[in-house]
Amino acid sequence: MGPDSQQSHPRPGEGKAAEATGDAGDGRAEAFRLVAIQAEYRADHSSQHVERVADTAAAIAERLGLGTEQVGLMREAAALHDVGNLAIPDTILLKPNKLTEVEYELVKTHTTLGARLLSESSSPVLQMASLIAAAHHERWDGTGYPAGLAGEDIPLVARVVAVADVFDALTHDRPYKSLWPVEQAISEIQHGAGTQFDPRVVDAFLETLARADLAEQTPAPRRGSLFRAPERRLGGSASQTPPRPARQA
Repeated sequence: MGPDSQQSHPRPGEGKAAEATGDAGDGRAEAFRLVAIQAEYRADHSSQHVERVADTAAAIAERLGLGTEQVGLMREAAALHDVGNLAIPDTILLKPNKLTEVEYELVKTHTTLGARLLSESSSPVLQMASLIAAAHHERWDGTGYPAGLAGEDIPLVARVVAVADVFDALTHDRPYKSLWPVEQAISEIQHGAGTQFDPRVVDAFLETLARADLAEQTPAPRRGSLFRAPERRLGGSASQTPPRPARQA
């Protein structure tokens, strides 16, 4: 038996050890998902924001041509994008009016805090989630935070979640803003292509909407996902322009 054939057989216990490591990573990812839901419950009183962002991000990723495994990882990792909000005091996170400059700088730290928390694991889900947490508020034109990354220097997974997160924030109530009609939110995403968002990701997002024939439908606030089970039609005029949100945290 040559050296190659000897190396092809795992040592006793190696398979079980690898399986246990994978199980531990999955367990940690699930624990962080529950933490993310807890963090979001403070502002949304449900787990629906993180689940909707995860669904939307996965749909965009699939449209961009990512493989099945990467789309699955995206669905799990995207739900953890705002886990760093656990470190932000309620008095700031739930403040109903405009933040002061000092408060806004504190809110911005949820990106680096979340990334630091998630990066401690070798789990593929949490490694992807760390990239997303760190960079989902970066902007295509380099004016975002926390690092001022631009263009393709921003990880693709973060560019995808940036679109999903802003769209969901616009179309659902927040302590500091009322929901926008879906048409208005779509227009805002289109307007941000090439400045706030990666144009290719925006195109994939719009194509996903068109393919599902959902452009004229809206998710019920704090309930279903736009990319799973839209539940009601828009009311009112699509031409009505709602006030711009005070912030997108």
